[in-house]
Amino acid sequence: MGRASFRVWGWAWLACWAMASCASESEPRAPRLAPNQPNGNSALASAMVAMDGQLQATLTSVMADPDHSWEGRRLVEHDLLGLDPTDDSMINGHYLEHAPLYALAVAQFNAHPSADHFNAVVESCTSCHLGTCPGPLDRIAKRRVSAE
Repeated sequence: MGRASFRVWGWAWLACWAMASCASESEPRAPRLAPNQPNGNSALASAMVAMDGQLQATLTSVMADPDHSWEGRRLVEHDLLGLDPTDDSMINGHYLEHAPLYALAVAQFNAHPSADHFNAVVESCTSCHLGTCPGPLDRIAKRRVSAE
């Protein structure tokens, strides 16, 4: 291959590459969804995602049961005061006061599973989040058992 044909081939390759690059930049990109857990995966954030998942799964299971029975249902207990948060500012006086109330509500539900005790767990989440991190309040409200 002569020097002139090498240059032509090089310029042709460069032109193709440039056109391909421009074409891909002008194509519309699909919007990216926000992450399910915007605060990262601290131990506390991960526990709260797990807590929400178990509330959702429990509620779905009870509603799928023709008798809507709560018998034998249990929630995993999380040591919210022993987990590291995403940001230390999340641990304030309100949190320190309300986190133990969540543990009590879960213990009460586990001892006597019922819609009322389930709603008490959901309410303990709401009460705590009102004074620390209000972001998931709409999601928490969806976990409440409605009166039948």
